[in-house]
Amino acid sequence: MKRLFNLILLATVFSCSLTAQTLDEVTKSYNEAVVGANEKPAETLTTLMALLPKAEALGDEAAEITGKITGMLPTLQYNTARMAHDKKDINGAIVGFEKTVELSEKYDNPDMAKQVNDQLPMLYYTQGSAKLKAKDRDGAMSAFNKALAMDANYARAYYGISKAFRGQSMDSVLYYTNKAIELAGADSKEATGYKKGARITTSKEAAKVAKAGKNQEALAMYEKALMYTAAGDEKNLSKYNYKIAKIYQGMGKTADACAAYGKVKDAKYAESAKYEMKEKLKCN
Repeated sequence: MKRLFNLILLATVFSCSLTAQTLDEVTKSYNEAVVGANEKPAETLTTLMALLPKAEALGDEAAEITGKITGMLPTLQYNTARMAHDKKDINGAIVGFEKTVELSEKYDNPDMAKQVNDQLPMLYYTQGSAKLKAKDRDGAMSAFNKALAMDANYARAYYGISKAFRGQSMDSVLYYTNKAIELAGADSKEATGYKKGARITTSKEAAKVAKAGKNQEALAMYEKALMYTAAGDEKNLSKYNYKIAKIYQGMGKTADACAAYGKVKDAKYAESAKYEMKEKLKCN
């Protein structure tokens, strides 16, 4: 019986010694890992992620180290994502920030999660724009919709979708453009850019359908181009009115042609408009 007791005592001492040694090792690994964490967040993150299960396995006696590790993980992931962003690796940054949100939610860091969620819509928009430039329309639409899923009032994402529909559906182009203008504020600098894009798109479409002999469609598109033209942009106002007048003139609609020519003020088109009104149409 005494021998059995001694064996149990020896096993207990050995077990405590092993646990203490393991805790020392975990503590040492942690201290070594966090040196230079700001300069090498990705490496530190990988090391601490591997160390966390070992700390958790030790239970309460390693609770302090476990807490330190879990407290650092979201920040390390965020810094890793920021480094990718600074290198213009948008796809890598997005993956990193999405992982930051996961870690922040898992380890109770709501401030970090909010900070990242506020940034992700812009990154999705940037990603969508890059995909659109690369002719990946489906990828662009997916990215723009991810931005809207996080911020339903994000005007840029709506405008991105409008660009993705160019050459596909003018109705969709104009719907999403108008939504972007509404959310940006009709008189804002941002909305001015959206209107310019819509003006150029509708005028190009008007020219295309006019060339195909689709006069009514061309007239409708030029009217929309006028709608998106700034009040003081006399050059483009005159240009589109001149185009409208020409179409009406070709259709034999003299009164409508005269009315449109009468709105032409810019010097580039004014003399020609006056000639058509006076010499050909005999406008009153």
